[in-house]
Amino acid sequence: MKKLYERKAVLHSLVWLAIYLVLNTITDNIAGALNIDFNVVTAIPNLVLATICFYYLKSTGIAKDIGLLTKPTEKNSVMLYYIPLLLLPFLSLIYGVNTSLSAINIVLMLAMYISVGFMEEIIFRGLMFKALVKKWNRYVVVAFISCTFAIGHIVSMVAISQSTTDTILQIINAFVVGFMFMVVILASGNLTICIITHILYNFIANISMVNSTHVEIIVVTTVITILYFVYLLLCGKNSKAYFRNNTSMKNF
Repeated sequence: MKKLYERKAVLHSLVWLAIYLVLNTITDNIAGALNIDFNVVTAIPNLVLATICFYYLKSTGIAKDIGLLTKPTEKNSVMLYYIPLLLLPFLSLIYGVNTSLSAINIVLMLAMYISVGFMEEIIFRGLMFKALVKKWNRYVVVAFISCTFAIGHIVSMVAISQSTTDTILQIINAFVVGFMFMVVILASGNLTICIITHILYNFIANISMVNSTHVEIIVVTTVITILYFVYLLLCGKNSKAYFRNNTSMKNF
């Protein structure tokens, strides 16, 4: 399987993306048809998929290639101990915590977002990034992965009958947050911290009273992301190496 991954890396990432999307489309439709909270229906199937994916990546050695549970390639001090990244999930708590959630709701929600955060980072900032960076212009890779990740959130409009305005704001926010994750991957190769932050971001947002994506959160997130990006361009050796020229990076 490792040789197949090395020969068809792009296809490999697309297969996992397809499996993930099909699973969630089916479970979302079931939840809608039965009028049940989607977390009840989707949590366990997604957790099973994430578990299978994790053991597959570990057993094939792909986990090491994409920075999963490996030592970061940049010092924690240079990364400012990832504090700018870890600030993002907690911004939604400004609007308070939803105290009406039951213990079972919280457990199912946590299970759901552990699997979602894991799978989305593995697919986009793990498999897809490593596949495309060997073939495409590196600026295009960053833009493409950030945009693809963001546009994927348009399913919210269909899945939970979200308004067009809220969906547009969510897409913008997802692009900024996704770009922040790309910044961290480029600077440190640390996919694990991105997975943890992604899980926290989704989970905390859903136990808070934020309800929808607020412009204020997008603005603060954008400012933090830009400042962190500029700082790492100036101080991080990997970021400098990545953007040194406009060609693909076969050895990145």
